Amino acid sequence: MPVISWPHAHAAHTIADYLRDSSAAEDRVTTRVPRQRVYPLIVVQPAGLGRLGTDSAIQADEARLQIDAWAETQEQALAIAAIIFRLLDARFAGALRDTTLLTEDEAVPGTYYQMMIEWIHRSGGGDVYFDEIAEVFRVTAFYNVKINITA
Repeated sequence: MPVISWPHAHAAHTIADYLRDSSAAEDRVTTRVPRQRVYPLIVVQPAGLGRLGTDSAIQADEARLQIDAWAETQEQALAIAAIIFRLLDARFAGALRDTTLLTEDEAVPGTYYQMMIEWIHRSGGGDVYFDEIAEVFRVTAFYNVKINITA
């Protein structure tokens, strides 16, 4: 089982794997919006611009992620969001500080990528709203993930 340190390319996959094992959406946690949606659904993907208008892709040690939770009812969307946001916000209690998360490479089974997380910080969002295009309720939040790059 080779383990490779590769923080940015797999940051969204690593957090999605963590939430898949910890949330009610289970196997409906993904890193892209599927064509055929089954709700509840959680999508973890890289966000556009980072803090201060900088592109998060050029920040060596801090990735910015967008996490969306979709559900058919407002109560279910809020419940799912509360679970996943509490798990990620647990860094305030120190639960995720200096944690290593592993993600298996989908293309090469048996190869894992590790990501050392120093902290996870919510940088916006978190309110439920009705997504008129998908016709379901949606909660979006943005997180900055401070990654410890090790040699």
